[in-house]
Amino acid sequence: MNSVEYLIVSSTIDYSTDLVCLELEKRNSAYLRINRDKFSSYKVIYDLQEETLQITINNKQYQINNNLKSIYFRAPVFLRSHKMYAVEQQLYRSQWNAFIKNLIVFKNAHWINYPPSTYAAENKIYQLKIANDVDLDTPKTLLTNYNVSTIDVNKEYIVKSIDTALFYDNEIEMFAYSEVISGETLKQAELRQAPVIVQELLKDKLDIRVTIIGNKLFPVAITEDGCNISGDWRKKDKDKLQYIPIELPNEVITKLKTMMDVLGLTFGGVDLALSNGKYYFIEINPTGEWGWLVYGAKIDIHKAIVNEMIGDNI
Repeated sequence: MNSVEYLIVSSTIDYSTDLVCLELEKRNSAYLRINRDKFSSYKVIYDLQEETLQITINNKQYQINNNLKSIYFRAPVFLRSHKMYAVEQQLYRSQWNAFIKNLIVFKNAHWINYPPSTYAAENKIYQLKIANDVDLDTPKTLLTNYNVSTIDVNKEYIVKSIDTALFYDNEIEMFAYSEVISGETLKQAELRQAPVIVQELLKDKLDIRVTIIGNKLFPVAITEDGCNISGDWRKKDKDKLQYIPIELPNEVITKLKTMMDVLGLTFGGVDLALSNGKYYFIEINPTGEWGWLVYGAKIDIHKAIVNEMIGDNI
């Protein structure tokens, strides 16, 4: 039976996980990757008294116990899909999702990230509150379901969902990005059915993605044809943008590390915006994507994650 020292929870189509696995193989590490879209093909037994998890994949047996050193957690804490599923599929999704959450029994392992911390950090107002608490600059922000008097019809605002907005309509997947909306339009909008986050629009901003792994920060400026991007850069074609490694002021680095400690996170994809000389915290994604930056910005994020997993932070 194969003893597992490093566990990865992901899916078969996750490119970022592929990079981590390749690096672990180069280092001859005893790891196991389990993919949530393949769970029904696995044989799983957890023995409470022995505190041991056995997983059989393609007739090969793996054993996970308290000798497990670390877990790279690339699975969502909860499933946001609103698509109508057959009863069997609902059962599959709910119970295997519960299995994933129960992996916290291996509490002595080094988690990247610990699921309860991920769950808390995914809440946008909560993360903005923590950012405020550690003195990071944040845009003026409201959460509301009605047209408050402080909205100025002569200004523009950023409007975003409180949680990732993923919906299905006749098998068509729909995703809601942040949108620039005029105050006049916002005043006329019907918001009673669902609250939204309304933020001041930061004009002439430079978008910055900071990938944080432990004490390592990998900040990159994001531009389009060398210019700043108006609105949500994620709506652009990633392959046509430029990702330029930059340095952050020490004060900002210290505040970001403090925020990570308060949130209890080892990994985070942080979005900042540099506007009028200030580095504004926009949001943090505790399960954020980073694979495209390995080649797009030529930074070894996958190696930093493996270093964090095996305790080699040189």
